Amino acid sequence: MGNNYTVGGYAEGWCTKCRLQLGHTIIAMVDNAPAKVKCNTCNSQHNFHAKESGKSRTSPKTSSKSASSSKKIKTQEANYNDYTSRLAGHDLSTAQKYSLGGNFKKDEIIDHFKFGVGIVLSVIQSNKVEILFKDGLKILVQNSAGGVVYANQ
Repeated sequence: MGNNYTVGGYAEGWCTKCRLQLGHTIIAMVDNAPAKVKCNTCNSQHNFHAKESGKSRTSPKTSSKSASSSKKIKTQEANYNDYTSRLAGHDLSTAQKYSLGGNFKKDEIIDHFKFGVGIVLSVIQSNKVEILFKDGLKILVQNSAGGVVYANQ
């Protein structure tokens, strides 16, 4: 494989924050190989990992944790894939700003100050909605003058 890496160039690798194989911008190189990169999705900076490190760092004591971590990564990837497929074809610039007093409906695109753009999956009660964001499913308050901003499922 003839990879010609350059600082400022593109490299596909494992993002330690997103926990997915994604595109990165090369920040630093050592011996003609990427050393430090910036994820093009979440903008986090970290050491370059060509692939998920997974089993090479697993010790016998943490093997049961590895199974649950692997399951969590697969769930995160499934959520991310569901998120991107549900938002495909929507004009994200028309997303409604989230507010506690807002009244949201199923399939409405929401722009939350902390979680970013999401899509309403269901209205649980008149004062609660289930919204899928890039980092997962959240239950948020609606039709309220105050109170709790959000609760994780």
